[in-house]
Amino acid sequence: MKTHPVSLKKTDGIRNLLLAVGIVSLLSFTFISIGFYQVKGLSIERKIEYGTRAISAVATIFVGCVVSINAYYTSRLVLSIDQGGLTRLVLEELARNQSLEKTINNTEVTQERLISGSFFSAIDQLGSEHIETRLGAIYTLETIAKDSPSQYWTVMEILAAFIRENAAIKGEEEYIRVELLKPATDIQAALTIIGRRDAQKDPENPILDLSHTDIKGADLTKADLGSVDFTGADLQGVMFYEAHLVEADFSGANLEEAVFYEAELQGAMFYQANLRSCILTKANLTGAMLYEANLQGVISYDANLTEAIVYKADLQGAIFYEANLTDIILEASNLKGANLIGANLQGANLIGANLEGVLLSVANIQKAVVYEANLSKANLTRANLEGSNLIGSDFKGAILEETNLCGAYLTRAKNLELEQIQSAVGDRLTRLPDNIERPTHWTQKSNNSEVSNSESEAEPQEGEA
Repeated sequence: MKTHPVSLKKTDGIRNLLLAVGIVSLLSFTFISIGFYQVKGLSIERKIEYGTRAISAVATIFVGCVVSINAYYTSRLVLSIDQGGLTRLVLEELARNQSLEKTINNTEVTQERLISGSFFSAIDQLGSEHIETRLGAIYTLETIAKDSPSQYWTVMEILAAFIRENAAIKGEEEYIRVELLKPATDIQAALTIIGRRDAQKDPENPILDLSHTDIKGADLTKADLGSVDFTGADLQGVMFYEAHLVEADFSGANLEEAVFYEAELQGAMFYQANLRSCILTKANLTGAMLYEANLQGVISYDANLTEAIVYKADLQGAIFYEANLTDIILEASNLKGANLIGANLQGANLIGANLEGVLLSVANIQKAVVYEANLSKANLTRANLEGSNLIGSDFKGAILEETNLCGAYLTRAKNLELEQIQSAVGDRLTRLPDNIERPTHWTQKSNNSEVSNSESEAEPQEGEA
């Protein structure tokens, strides 16, 4: 049996101490005995009695020393044993932690190897002739994107490349129009995965390239496709219901009959895009760019186009009923026959726009710039044009029934008749062409005005309200 080193030290120490105490006690007993027997005047009985007491005291001290010494070394032994046990426990715990850490590292390495293997296998399967295999590969890539942050964006780019490669727009000689055509199942699956990706994992300034793809009739309901590049793509009839398309680029894309109901299109680019017969009801196009876009027959009930740039666009027959067009730029655009009933065009730029036959009943067009616009046959019944710049505009056959022209500028207006003006509402601040006399009821309604017709504000310049 192995002897603990502390127990050996204890035995040697006790032996030495006991020997020392024994010698001291023996010497004490000897000196006390000699001392008492040399004391004069004490009887023998007294000397024996005192000697006995002294010996008892020395014996008691001796026993006490022995007990104390034993207790001290015993405690040292116990403490030593406890410290040794604690050390073993600490070392064992450290060993377990190191083993666990090693296991975790091995697991992570193994997982990365498995993911890497699955990744390359899935990419290889994307080229399979069997659609089932391609679908399996697509969904495998989605799982990898979720489980491996380092592979996330690579997967998105691979899926986008897969769509571009397998759904590219065909040449004109190959193109055959098919009603209600839908994309292939694997293409739709790839689009769905891209659309439901976690955008928070996107890198800075992410742009997924889906340009020049043919994905007519695809379902992208509630898809997150912000900043995606759709330039030149054929998106006819695509369902973008409640989709997130902020700053997406649709330049030159075919979006005929696409549905953007309640879609988020803030800052989106539609340069020369075809949005004919699109549904933009309740969509948010704040700050969108629709330069030279085709918006014929667009349905945009209650849409928000605040500060949108719709320069030289074709909006013939478009419906913007009760839409928010505050500060919109419609300069040089063609809105012939469009419906803007109840729309808010406050501060809008309509310089040189064609508003022939446009329905603008009860529309708010305050402080708008309608400079040299064509308003022939436009219906402006009860519209509010207060403070607007209508200089040089053509009012041939326009309906101005109860139209608010207070403070409006109509100098150099073309084909404006007195009968039209008399049915409208104005005041002394309204600037009329030189050949039109101010209606008397305007003067009566504003007889408290301190500003006369000749003293009213200077005529605004082009582009000013």
